[in-house]
Amino acid sequence: MMQTDLFGNVPEIVIDIHETGGKSINSVKHLMTMMDKEGIRYTIEKIPIGDILGADGIAIERKTVSDLVNTLKGSAAGVPRFTRQMDALLEYERPYILIENILAIRRDPVKGCVYIPFSTKQTKGKPFFVTMERAAFIHPHSLDALIQGVRERGIQVLEGYSALHSAGLLYGVLFGDNERREQKGQRLPIVRTHKGLDSINDEQEFFIAGFPGVNVIRARDLLKRFETPFEVINSTDEWGEIAGIGPKTIAAAKKLLHTNYDSKIPSEDEDTSKDSVQEEHGPDKKVK
Repeated sequence: MMQTDLFGNVPEIVIDIHETGGKSINSVKHLMTMMDKEGIRYTIEKIPIGDILGADGIAIERKTVSDLVNTLKGSAAGVPRFTRQMDALLEYERPYILIENILAIRRDPVKGCVYIPFSTKQTKGKPFFVTMERAAFIHPHSLDALIQGVRERGIQVLEGYSALHSAGLLYGVLFGDNERREQKGQRLPIVRTHKGLDSINDEQEFFIAGFPGVNVIRARDLLKRFETPFEVINSTDEWGEIAGIGPKTIAAAKKLLHTNYDSKIPSEDEDTSKDSVQEEHGPDKKVK
């Protein structure tokens, strides 16, 4: 249940508490300033899925380019952890990922790296700008493939240039124009961990939606087409008949089904504390 204030008002937006700490001004802090000026109610709390929750099933995960680079070049748990975050977003009807600063990077496919700006100053009295950059030796194609993989899961990607520009993108998704904000009957933000399983249909959908790149909507389409979860699994070669399911999703499903279980790989619970320590003390602040 969403808590109300003394006047019975319910927040329109929920923001994860980890996005509001530290001294740096990110897009979420700019968004909070915008909402304060417009008198839009929001609450800050720890939420298990996403960084910002809005009305009508909107869930937004915020990442910087540095976050994605660290995902690709970090520990063996980096990509699986990112994959779990994206899968969790699909619990919401309208999932988004905001990539802050992605439009500001320079790509060098020859050297196989990207340059991430962290400081820009104008030369005094001259129309010149000096930009300090950090080289991240991740091939631009790898970064593009990671982002394209997110799109193929059915998650909309917001590409920002700066923190302020990214805040504008967030505001547009959450509120649109004034007419949209004034519409009645919008469902308020819901903080959820996973879908409640109230019937065997729910259980079947939840089971099929556990495959990489398969959200609840696609799980329903698969079940309608093949009727039972058993037939869905036996018919992976025919998944391409379902809108939004491509070769990569089919390949990922087959890999999941046919790869032997390795008990030596740490579970999510065993790995969470290690990841948290690395992120809190890493060069790019992003705690989840």
